[in-house]
Amino acid sequence: MATINRDLVRLEIILRELKEAVIVCDPNARILLYNTEAKRLFQNNEAMGLGQSLYGVCTRAPIEHTLRIIKHRAVNRDFADLEDSDARFVCATIDDAMLLHCHISRISSNDDQECVFVFTFEDITRQITERGRQGFLLNKMIKDLRAPVTNLNAAAENLKSYPEMDPKIRSEFEDVIIRESEELTRRFESVVQESINIANTQWPLFDVHSADLIGCVARRFKEEDGISVIMTGVPLWLHADSYSLMLVLESLVWFVSKSCNVSEVDIEALLGDRRVYLDIVWHGEPILQADVESLLAMALPGTEAGMTVAEVLERHDTEMWSQQHRREGYSLLRIPVPDSPRQWEVIAEPIPERPVFYDFSISDGTHELKEMADQPLSSLNYVVFDTETTGLRPSEGDEILAITAVRIVNGRILSGETFERLIKPENPIPESSLLFLDITEEMVLEEPPVDVVLPQFKSFVSDAVLVAHNGAFDMNFFRLMEERSTVRFENPVLDTLLMAIIVDEKRTDHTLESIGQWLGVDGTGSHTAMGECYITAQIFLRLLELLERRGIATLGEVISASQRVVEEKRQQSG
Repeated sequence: MATINRDLVRLEIILRELKEAVIVCDPNARILLYNTEAKRLFQNNEAMGLGQSLYGVCTRAPIEHTLRIIKHRAVNRDFADLEDSDARFVCATIDDAMLLHCHISRISSNDDQECVFVFTFEDITRQITERGRQGFLLNKMIKDLRAPVTNLNAAAENLKSYPEMDPKIRSEFEDVIIRESEELTRRFESVVQESINIANTQWPLFDVHSADLIGCVARRFKEEDGISVIMTGVPLWLHADSYSLMLVLESLVWFVSKSCNVSEVDIEALLGDRRVYLDIVWHGEPILQADVESLLAMALPGTEAGMTVAEVLERHDTEMWSQQHRREGYSLLRIPVPDSPRQWEVIAEPIPERPVFYDFSISDGTHELKEMADQPLSSLNYVVFDTETTGLRPSEGDEILAITAVRIVNGRILSGETFERLIKPENPIPESSLLFLDITEEMVLEEPPVDVVLPQFKSFVSDAVLVAHNGAFDMNFFRLMEERSTVRFENPVLDTLLMAIIVDEKRTDHTLESIGQWLGVDGTGSHTAMGECYITAQIFLRLLELLERRGIATLGEVISASQRVVEEKRQQSG
């Protein structure tokens, strides 16, 4: 903790001059430091003191949820995204006297086990209260209107029940009561809608990564309920209230598990029409619309005033429905939520294209596949991987800087089962390479060497089929490290570059971006090594479908077809 203590001393000096309320906590939310503004904001609350819990002054659930997300990022970090250590959300003081906009930043030392969390608080009670007063008045109007509407409707029914009343008087009363009832009902519905609109604008929405959100849900069920929640698809950015949306997902997963009698569900994020579809997928029939309606009325524990599923969806301007899934025998419950502009962020810096390697010795010798040769491609498990390197020539001293991978099982990209490791090279990264890398010398300074990481990657891969784009390039690096790392990859390897040529021999542009555009795979935001893995995985699944249409349906058949492509390319180059 020596490094952290030195940092805290420096931070204490800085905090004295800040005008924002700042509290520094350890990973368990115990207060390590706070400034004068924080003491003033929390009105000298005795519960706020060094060594005491932050939960003594702020509500626990939103903070605990956000800390879980940030800790999850730290363990499963995408090392190219520097904003992964930050999060924003809204919480309340323990006495509900104030609503606070909170910004959390994670600060770690060289040892990732040592870290602190810096909380910045802003009182947004006034701006929300102004809208809240309107909501209060509207709610009062709703309550005031409900009784007259009910009474008028009852009076109209009573009039119809007494036929002895003078017909003329009866008709007049009926006209008046029915007319007033209709008008009051119209006003009542207008007030209800206005109240909903005001309530929805009270809560700010923030960017949240679907992997963080779904990852928290998956761990919750693994730890408490024994229901297996598998995160699939490609992680996407949402613009949402992560806490209430997480509660909705948890409630829906629980309902699906109990009502459909399943112990395993997938939660998949899909991009569509500037919305992100959050799909809860299970083996079985769709949920009836009547049951969906009952789900909407379900009250969510841990939300203000017992908010319902429908109210959370209204906050996100969305709805939900159940339908058949694209996988035969499966169904889904879908919630489209707003996406984030981060989805479309593009890094403009040019990246030099790797040379194409038509060296298929990585999968040479179909006889070594034994029983795997005849297995259908759809039945195999795959690990799609990518590497970042200091250069393009391993035989001349270039080294691996990072390995990333994602698993594919039963045609599903398991975004909850990934491998991401930085590697410290033996030699300094060349200045010419730093211009094209997202990795710096500082980032790898305390990382393990390749002889530590390669065995970890081998363990992650196990007996799966390896998949890469221009895979011979990556495998050449692995081979040159065999003696040093004592790891040899004997797994079958499929190359999406060669598979694309098998499907369309006339194609001349074999870059990942070009093939992705051809197959309708969106490559936006894929500038990181992990991003490249997800793009390659989606391309691979599309190519499998196209190969099967051409009668290439087993591992042995696709490797033989790839070998023929390599031989043709060798003859052409010769």
